[in-house]
Amino acid sequence: MSLARKILFLLVFFIFLNIYSIYGFDYNSYFEEKSNTISFVKSDDNFLDKIKNYFKQEEESNFLELVLEKKSGVVVMSGVFPKQNDAHKIADLLDVNREGDYKYEENIIIDEHLITELTNLITPFKDFFSDDSKIVVSNNEVILKGELKDANYKELLNTIISRMNIDIKNELSDEIKAEEVIVLNNEEEKVEEKIETPVVEEVVESKVVDIKSQIEELQSKINNILLERKITFERRSTELTADSKSVVEDISKILKEYPTLNFEIAGHTDSRGNDDLNKKISQDRANSVKNLLISFGIDENRIKAVGYGEEFPIAKDDENGLSEINRRVEFNILGE
Repeated sequence: MSLARKILFLLVFFIFLNIYSIYGFDYNSYFEEKSNTISFVKSDDNFLDKIKNYFKQEEESNFLELVLEKKSGVVVMSGVFPKQNDAHKIADLLDVNREGDYKYEENIIIDEHLITELTNLITPFKDFFSDDSKIVVSNNEVILKGELKDANYKELLNTIISRMNIDIKNELSDEIKAEEVIVLNNEEEKVEEKIETPVVEEVVESKVVDIKSQIEELQSKINNILLERKITFERRSTELTADSKSVVEDISKILKEYPTLNFEIAGHTDSRGNDDLNKKISQDRANSVKNLLISFGIDENRIKAVGYGEEFPIAKDDENGLSEINRRVEFNILGE
């Protein structure tokens, strides 16, 4: 028999053997015997459920826990964050004090939309609320706690909140917290009587309190105008729009009611473009507002115009570096 025939014979025999093995094998007996060896898997009907629950627990995450508290006129942030860098970014975005009580957990989720919306609440929180007031963010719910300085702020605050695209729970006290008055105790009064200078000190203290009150009052009036009507400029220009000229004129009338107070005009941009160019644009726009105020009769020596460019954003720019909120002009009352 030739080699080719032998190979062909073996191939046919091998195929026949495989067919016989497949069709002649008793599968029922085999699996009945094997069932005893794998019975430990079937002994726990919830085995797969336990595996699923285990991985589900591993994947669970918590939302950002955040508290903004006003202390001595400064807003301090504390909370639970994924990492330190995230905490610092949020503090910078909200323009609040970084020196808070931070904790870190890897599974914390940050809702960027909520944080961006929260930036709109920071300025009124600083201006309208008394010390010890709080903004609490828990499970993506925002809660306002504390007291307003003035009852007139309540309606304006409600207007601001109504324009925000997040739910805010109001837990404000109905009482209005009055300014604290320093009262001398009996021993101090006796000392003042001996040195016979209480009248002079009372006059000085009264003047300081009066100036502080005027600064807060003027700042609040201007902020209220800018919350409703923003100062804007013609496209790619430092020329104010017609509506904005009207806004500046209204601000000039208020400034004339406080002739001794100096102030800063702060120009800001978003992050699109070159840093140096943004600073120059913001400076030129601040100067435009200054020159218009001078034309309305405001003393030039009272005005300080500063362009900060993109240094102090109050909202997150989009992927192209654009933000209408960050392109703004602010007034900061400096005092006498």
